[in-house]
Amino acid sequence: MSVNIINQYREFWRQEKLRFSPQITILAVGDIMLSRGVGEKIARYGPGYPFVHVSSLLKQEQIVFGNLECPISSRGVPVPFVQSNFRADPIAVKGLVRAGFKVLSLANNHIYDYGPEAVYDTLKYLRDNGIAAVGVGRSFEEAREPAVIYISGVKIAFLAYTSAYNVVDSKHEYVAAPINLEWIRQDIQRVKQQADFCIVSLHFGYENVEYPIPECRHQARAIVDFGADLVLGHHPHVIQGMEVYKKGFIAYSLGDFVFDNLTDRRRQSLILKASFGREGIQKIELLPIWINDQYQPEVAPKELANSILAKVKELSQYLENGSSDNKFWEAAGKRFISDQKLGLLRSIRRDGIKAIFIRLKHLRLFHLKLLGAS
Repeated sequence: MSVNIINQYREFWRQEKLRFSPQITILAVGDIMLSRGVGEKIARYGPGYPFVHVSSLLKQEQIVFGNLECPISSRGVPVPFVQSNFRADPIAVKGLVRAGFKVLSLANNHIYDYGPEAVYDTLKYLRDNGIAAVGVGRSFEEAREPAVIYISGVKIAFLAYTSAYNVVDSKHEYVAAPINLEWIRQDIQRVKQQADFCIVSLHFGYENVEYPIPECRHQARAIVDFGADLVLGHHPHVIQGMEVYKKGFIAYSLGDFVFDNLTDRRRQSLILKASFGREGIQKIELLPIWINDQYQPEVAPKELANSILAKVKELSQYLENGSSDNKFWEAAGKRFISDQKLGLLRSIRRDGIKAIFIRLKHLRLFHLKLLGAS
């Protein structure tokens, strides 16, 4: 069951003279984590197991994009001061290939979980299997390079960036591209000279909160102002709202796609289908997804699908009527102290007392505002 959520903006698109049939379709999914519990399923049942209910659906489209929330490697050691270290077995890449993935973002807080060797292996495994990777490189310049896909004479460029501080340290052998608006402006300006459309993936937001951080909304809109056609958000692990902004479309979070966390909100996900014509996005459709007890995404049954779509509509209306920012501070404030306490205890158990100083080092005004809202 899918829904065209652009219907309410028909007059806008009519004014933009989008009077042609779609030529290119892109599917975008949320966070893909192939380690831990999912990795155990892969080891037992094979690499295609996580995607068995959706692979035929994904393979129907020309381009499938997602955020790979783990390195793929058998090498490396867990880096310290990370709450969870993910690493997928190299066989997992075969599942991504069979499911039809063409482009994956690596610009996230888990890509460096097992150090530079695992990042190197991930890039190599993806490249050797025909999957383009964006958002990570041996330098910031390399991490900011686009993946350009050619379909029916149309060039679509993908860029990926993250707000995670742990993977943008220039001392690392590999770095992720940071959300630096001036750099992103330059990147999009350069990309638009060689590509027809630009899709930007942003790994940002507050985990388990259904509303975007106000700063994230500012960043996403600025990126559309720079020329991006579609902005795709990842990291919160739950679905957030969406909006048409000028000539672009922003999906703040598609939720998890493959993960081993089975709380109700994290089991709800979306596949976003964007149809492009020569002049831009013509149609956006959403397919509600449910992660089953085996950590597999499957098409949500009708009643649940309607509930998920109603939630997306509600969250999107909060963006439209201006109440989303206040709802973010209220929801995130309620979680902040318990989240920090749990994260700190985990870090101390694993990395010792030094974990306290690492956390203090990365405190920002944003965290103080959350403390005030708690």
